[in-house]
Amino acid sequence: MSAGLLINPLSGKQSGLGLKLAEHLQGAANVHVRVLGAFSDLPGFIDDFAAAGIETLFISSGDGTVQEIQTRLAEDNLFETLPRLSLLPHGTTNLTAADLGFAHRSIDAQAAFITAHAQTGRAEELRRRHTLRIVNPADGKTRHGMFLGTGAVWKATRFCQDAVHRTGLKGDWATFATLAAAVARFAFTPGDPQNPERIDRPYAMTVTGAGGEQAAGGQLLFLATTLDRLILNTRPFWGGKQAAIRASIFPYPPPNLLRWLYPTLYGREDRAMPAGCISFSTGWIEIATDCPFVLDGEFFDPPAGEPLRIETGPEFTYVCR
Repeated sequence: MSAGLLINPLSGKQSGLGLKLAEHLQGAANVHVRVLGAFSDLPGFIDDFAAAGIETLFISSGDGTVQEIQTRLAEDNLFETLPRLSLLPHGTTNLTAADLGFAHRSIDAQAAFITAHAQTGRAEELRRRHTLRIVNPADGKTRHGMFLGTGAVWKATRFCQDAVHRTGLKGDWATFATLAAAVARFAFTPGDPQNPERIDRPYAMTVTGAGGEQAAGGQLLFLATTLDRLILNTRPFWGGKQAAIRASIFPYPPPNLLRWLYPTLYGREDRAMPAGCISFSTGWIEIATDCPFVLDGEFFDPPAGEPLRIETGPEFTYVCR
């Protein structure tokens, strides 16, 4: 058994957690450590791991680095069998790790587990998830992520990242507090669908899935994920999971925020929702929109003249404990 550790030292506002972990692992047998000096190093490091026959790859980073690694593993077929992944939540944004991350937070515990795992391959908890395969973004590069949002999701994510970086706050609660302040500001002011600065405005989109057209016209937001839960254990989807991708659409104007926010985020699978709120599961989705989208915290433009296509990607196995 052999394990790899890939560290992005810039993640988490240069928290140094990944480098501390590397120090703990110096001399550990069958553990191959690589530290990114620049993203251009990543392809060569993945090649090194494939050549070494790495079976489990531990990743010290945020969501953006995980997305890049999953994309290369899924698209380049360098491994005969996809390696298992273990996500160490050392980044500024850790949406994927909130559902699939390694449970132990201390550096000592992480180092001890990696050292033992490299010898025995043992793990107490494994989880499996497919990726979202984003086929045709505007730059032409297929990507594999876990969460995609457009409309108000894109706008709110941009707002949160700017605010969090400006203030120096960290963690999921910082993101939540920033977004909650923005939502409260708009909740108690009259709507203005013509104001491009508002998060809560209509975004033109037509959404089609395996069951046919789901929505068309001005919508508040669209989200799709293969994760079971999002930030702060929220689950803004309902109606049962029959396929790998879960998607939800919320209309404009939105339902009463104060009345529906909690059931939207934490309601049961059989929750009753207002008219126009749609949640479904599917194997693929096409979105016709001019609005940019966010994929695992990174921003992209949709293709011109055709719908953005989202497919079910390969299934990865994640070592969580």
